[in-house]
Amino acid sequence: MSIRTKGRRRIIVDGQTYIWYIALDDDSPYNILHIASDDKYYILACPLKTEKEYVISNGRSFQAVETNGRWNRYLLPFHIPESITPKFVEQLIIWATHGTDAVTVSGSDVPV
Repeated sequence: MSIRTKGRRRIIVDGQTYIWYIALDDDSPYNILHIASDDKYYILACPLKTEKEYVISNGRSFQAVETNGRWNRYLLPFHIPESITPKFVEQLIIWATHGTDAVTVSGSDVPV
């Protein structure tokens, strides 16, 4: 099953196509940056304007390591800008796919 693309943006990073968009979270007051690869191997959610800057991964891989597919949260080693740009989305994808410095954070320590 493919990812819905209407009203969403495409970005190609390292030859892989990703879809990204920002939407209000259903269960919190935060806007969330959503990123997913076409094959759904990488699925990321990045809450915006939170005290701790982090990303949620619930895809099959994160930083080139197979994951359990559950919501795993990792602190970001860089700042989330006020305005989300394709350059930032690319930076986040490269870190999530090729990085090695992920620090896990507990779901009870972050708002989403």
